Amino acid sequence: MTVFYVCGGLTALWAVLVSGLGIARENFPGGKGGERVVIAISALLVAASIGSAVVGSALEDEEPAEEAALVAPG
Repeated sequence: MTVFYVCGGLTALWAVLVSGLGIARENFPGGKGGERVVIAISALLVAASIGSAVVGSALEDEEPAEEAALVAPG
């Protein structure tokens, strides 16, 4: 689950950075190119956060079954 926390932390940090730049600079992000870059980075971070949560959840569901098979007699 640590990948999820890293992705979530990076997403939150990116949100604070973009908010700060948007408040501090009148012309942020500086045209269509800058806008596309900000949107692409934001979408990538959100997709990575969601993907790591789904994969982490699926892996957590499998672990107890494997441990139970090792503990069970026979």
